[in-house]
Amino acid sequence: MEYILENFKEEYDSIIQRRIYHNKVVRSANNPILFVFLGDGVKEAYKYIESSIRHKWDNGEGIAFINITADNVEHKDDSFNFQFDFKDKKSLRKNIREKFYSDRKELENLNKKIKILRDKILSSGSLFNSFENISISVVTASDDPLNILVPEVTLLIRKKMLEVFKTGTLDLYVLVKEKNMEDEFFSRALSVSFFREIEYMQSEGFRFDEKTDVYGEDRELSVSFSGAVFYMTYVLEEKNEKGIIPENSMVNNYEIIAYLNLIKNRSVSIDNFANTENQHYDNARFKANILREDSLNRYVTAGLSKVRRPGGAICITVLKDFYERIVGKLNELSMKKVEFITEILKIDELGLNSKVDDILPKHISIMDMKGIMMSPVSKVEGFTLKQIEEKLYGDRCENFFRENFIIPSKNNLEAINIEAQIKALVKENITDNTKLGLYCALNWMGEEGPTIKYLRDKIKFIDRIIDNIKNEINSLYESRFIEGFSLENFFVKSKGIKEAKTKIFKDIYERKLEILRLNISKNIIKQYENILLKIHGEVSEEAKNLMCIGETIKSYEDSIIKNEDDYASQNVKVYYKNVVKNILDNLEKDHGEAFYLEDNYMGNLSVLLREGKEKVLKKMILFCNKYIFTEDEFKLSFEEEFNKRANVNLSDYNLKVLSREELYRKLYNILEDNSALKSHIMNYDVKGYQEKYFFGDYSSDFIKYAFDFDRKTRNYKIGYIHEIKSSGIEKLNLMGGFGAKDIIYVKSSIEFYNYCLENEYLLHGIDAGLLPHIV
Repeated sequence: MEYILENFKEEYDSIIQRRIYHNKVVRSANNPILFVFLGDGVKEAYKYIESSIRHKWDNGEGIAFINITADNVEHKDDSFNFQFDFKDKKSLRKNIREKFYSDRKELENLNKKIKILRDKILSSGSLFNSFENISISVVTASDDPLNILVPEVTLLIRKKMLEVFKTGTLDLYVLVKEKNMEDEFFSRALSVSFFREIEYMQSEGFRFDEKTDVYGEDRELSVSFSGAVFYMTYVLEEKNEKGIIPENSMVNNYEIIAYLNLIKNRSVSIDNFANTENQHYDNARFKANILREDSLNRYVTAGLSKVRRPGGAICITVLKDFYERIVGKLNELSMKKVEFITEILKIDELGLNSKVDDILPKHISIMDMKGIMMSPVSKVEGFTLKQIEEKLYGDRCENFFRENFIIPSKNNLEAINIEAQIKALVKENITDNTKLGLYCALNWMGEEGPTIKYLRDKIKFIDRIIDNIKNEINSLYESRFIEGFSLENFFVKSKGIKEAKTKIFKDIYERKLEILRLNISKNIIKQYENILLKIHGEVSEEAKNLMCIGETIKSYEDSIIKNEDDYASQNVKVYYKNVVKNILDNLEKDHGEAFYLEDNYMGNLSVLLREGKEKVLKKMILFCNKYIFTEDEFKLSFEEEFNKRANVNLSDYNLKVLSREELYRKLYNILEDNSALKSHIMNYDVKGYQEKYFFGDYSSDFIKYAFDFDRKTRNYKIGYIHEIKSSGIEKLNLMGGFGAKDIIYVKSSIEFYNYCLENEYLLHGIDAGLLPHIV
C-alpha cells in the first residue's frame, strides 16, 4: 500500500498542475540529455534523478540514462554490469582499468549497450524542440573505484553519440560523501586520486587514443580525443559551505543535478522575459566568468532550496480525512434501533414464529391425540388429572407427543443448515447492502452489540415463560378433577371421562406444545448467537483490514509532514480537515449522506475488501481525484493557498494574522537560508563568481517579490526561470571559480593519499608523475 501512496503523492502535483493550467508546458528540455551514472556510489542518485525527471519534466520520457555499476543489477536497457572480483585495495583501481581494456567481450557488450541507448534516444526525437545537440552528464562519486574509467567511458559514449548528433556537451558531476563511510582512510585517498585525474583530464595537454570502439569479430576502432574532456565540472558535497551536513543532503545534491541540467538545456521562450531585467542562464557566459589565468581546472558548486506547497502532505492528509469520513459514516449508518436490526436479521417475533412453524410437523395437531386407544375406566371424579391420564392412556399420550411432535421437530431442526441461511442473510441484507454494509455487521453482532444482547435477553425471557408454563402444567396435573354438574352428566356416565380427556389434551398437551415451540425458538436463537458471533469474527478481520488502510495512510502522512519544511507545511492537517469537511458536506446535501457507498462512487466496502486492501485504497484515491481535488479550493495559487493555510484558526489563539509582506519575507528567508552552496571551501582564498535563479510562475506575486528583493539588495547576477506552475518556488544558487585545492575535504585528504602512494598502493592506471598536483 505504501507503493500506491507513493505513486499518488508523486502524481498529485502534476495532476493539480494540469487542472489549473490546462496541460500547458511546465518543465521541458530543449534537446536530448544523456545521464551517465558511473559506479555503485551513485546508484541512489540514478534512481532518484531518473524518477524525478520522469515525473516532473513534460518530456522526461525522452531523457536517457545509463547506470554502469559493479552490482549485479537486474538486466535493463539503461543498466550495465561491470563486475570484478578484486579484493586487494592496494591494486583495486589499477586492476579495474586493466580489466576494462583486457576483457574485450565485456567492452563489446558495453558498446552494444551504448548503441541500444542511442537508438532509444533517436526514437524520442519528437519530444524535443532541437535534435542537433546532445548534453551528456556524467555523475560519479569521488571515492568510487570505477571512476578511474571516467575518460574511457565518457569519450566512448561521446564518440557513439556524435555519430548521429552534430554536437555534444560533456559535464562532470562529482558527489562527495563524508558521513558513515566504511573505510574513511581509503575513501579519502581514492577521492584525491580522482581529483588529480580530473586535473589531468581537464588540462589542455590531455590526449586519449585507445581502441575501445569494439564491434566484435576482431573489428576495433580507435577513440581519439585531445584537450579538456568536460566543459564544466561540478562538485557537490554532503557538507555545505557552512561546514554542516543538512538533513537529506545527498538527495538535495541529486535534485541540484536535475535542476542544473534543466537550466542549461531548457527551452527559452518569450515568457522568460516578462520582466525586461530578467536574463536567462547562459552556460558560455558562466564558464567565461569562472576561468582564471592559471591552468588549474575551475569547479562549480550549487545550492538549491525550495518553498513549495506541500503537495504530498496535502494529498495524503485529504485522503486520510476522506477515509475517516467514510469510517465515521459507516459507524453512523450502523446506529439503528433494535427493532430494525431484528427485522433485518429475521429474529423478531414474526421471523422467529415463521422459522418455528417451518420446523414443527404439519398435518397433525394436539386434538389428533383423541384417536389414542383408551383403557376402560368407569369413574374419574376425585382423581388428579395426572392419575386420570395414567388410568386412561398409561404412557401412550407421552409417546404420541414424543413420536409426532418432539422427534420430527428435532429432525427438522437438524436438517436445516441455519448457519448457511444466516450467513446468506447477513451477506445479502447487510454486508452487501450499500445502505448498511460492513460496520453494521461489525457493530450489531459483537459481544457488546445490540443483536447479541437482544438474543440473550430473548433466551432469558423464553426461559421464564417455559418455567411458568411448566408450573401451570404441574398445577393442572395435581388438581382434582370435578365433573361439571348438568342433567347430561347425571344420565350419561361417560360424559365426565370425555370432559377429562379434553382437559388433558387442551390444558396439558397444548401447553407442552407451546413449550416445544419455545424450546425450538430458544435453540434457533442460540444458534443465531453462535453464528452471528462467528460472523462478527470474520467481519472483524475485514474491519481490521480497513483499519490497516487507515493506519497506513496515517503513518505515511506523519512521515511526509515530518520531512516537510515546518513553516511551509504548517496547519496542513487542520486546514485541509475543514476543506474536506465542507466539500463532503456539500456532496452529502446533493447526493444523500450514504452516497459514498453507491456503486458509481466508492461502492460496497465489504465487497471491495474481498478483492484486497489495495483495491479499497485505489478506489479512495480515485474518489479524491474525481470529487475532492476538482474543487476550487485546490485551484488556488501557491501564495493564496499558503496565506489561507498559514492564517487558519489564528483568532482561536489570539495570534496576529500575517500580512502578505510578512508572509513573503518569511518565505524568502527560508529560500535564502536553505540555498547554501554544497561545497565546503576555503572562502578566504577564493573569489567565486555567483549567479542565482528563481524557478516559478512569474505571474505569482511571491516570485515577483523575491526576484525584486534579491535584485535590489544583492550584487550578483539574478534571474528567474519562468515555469507555469502553482506548486511553489525554487532558488538555485551557483558559484564557480575555485580549484580542487580550495575544497577543504580534498586538501585534508592529501595526507591519506600520500600515505597510500608511499606504501605502494596503485591508485592510478597511468604513471602518477603525469598527473598535475593539487597543491
